[in-house]
Amino acid sequence: MKLNTHDWNRLRELREGFLKNHSKNYWHTQRDLELYDHTYAARIGWKWNAVLEDLSEVGWLPQTEQIVDWGCGTGIAARTVAPWSGISQVAFFDQSPHAIAFAQKKIQEEHQCTISTFSEQHKVPTLLLISHVVSELSEKELLELAYNATSAQEVIWVEPGSHELSRKLGSMRKIFLEAGYHLIAPCTHENRCPMFQEKQARDWCHFFAQPPTGIFQSSFWHEASRELGIDLRSLPYCYLAFSKKRSTSSQPNGERLIGKPRALKGHGKLFCCSAAGLCERVLQKRDNPHLFKKLIKNEERGVYKWSLNQSGHITDAQEWTSFGVIENS
Repeated sequence: MKLNTHDWNRLRELREGFLKNHSKNYWHTQRDLELYDHTYAARIGWKWNAVLEDLSEVGWLPQTEQIVDWGCGTGIAARTVAPWSGISQVAFFDQSPHAIAFAQKKIQEEHQCTISTFSEQHKVPTLLLISHVVSELSEKELLELAYNATSAQEVIWVEPGSHELSRKLGSMRKIFLEAGYHLIAPCTHENRCPMFQEKQARDWCHFFAQPPTGIFQSSFWHEASRELGIDLRSLPYCYLAFSKKRSTSSQPNGERLIGKPRALKGHGKLFCCSAAGLCERVLQKRDNPHLFKKLIKNEERGVYKWSLNQSGHITDAQEWTSFGVIENS
């Protein structure tokens, strides 16, 4: 896709619109949707891929019959989740009829899906997808969305990984738990979120997705980086996934890695969240060079159970897939 000066200017205008005028219908033309889908939506899709990897690692797949992509834009969330989940019935909802039509056309081009009509009552068991909307909602609208979302059987909600947006999303966690949902990920427990302790006000739950390696050799993405001020290496995201059916066990000994590790001389520090709260673990390179490369150098995500020495430093680890218990109750 070759973009001209007008296209790059229009993409900058679209981004300003997202940030400043939340009630506005952004899409004026078909070209607007094509431009967005090829740039901003592509990056959102890479974040969704990372979330789906996390969900696969804890052994979870949706059990519902229909996907509803709320605030769908160009439909990148549903287009990513549909082939992963195996769900072929998809409904889209957006304030823009043009966006809905675009999303419907794209998913039918890419996947064998049946387009269904969106219903707020969710008459069939529904997997609700919510993506990158928190920054566009007032506090009242955000609460209304969360409460309305509790009519779905399953929910995956993905947002950018900034401090502000992550903490806003995290504040919705309690609503879903009180509505009878079970947490699938990223949490390893259903206790009160430790991020909201007063002493943790500077912290936030976020992760980093890996973009496709090919973009670093792509002239288009190098141009996009320059024109739009995009850091191709940085894809922070946050998310919550819930189901009304318990499908994975909570793992009190599992610790979820948060953010990025801190690489220091001869050792690294890992920020971890578990049922016991938040803590920083130390991993020395000499104690386990292979694990050091995996977690500190390669910055791999996941849930781990640590082996610790007398100093409390990590010496070894088990990944969730080797110790998590899969249930279907």
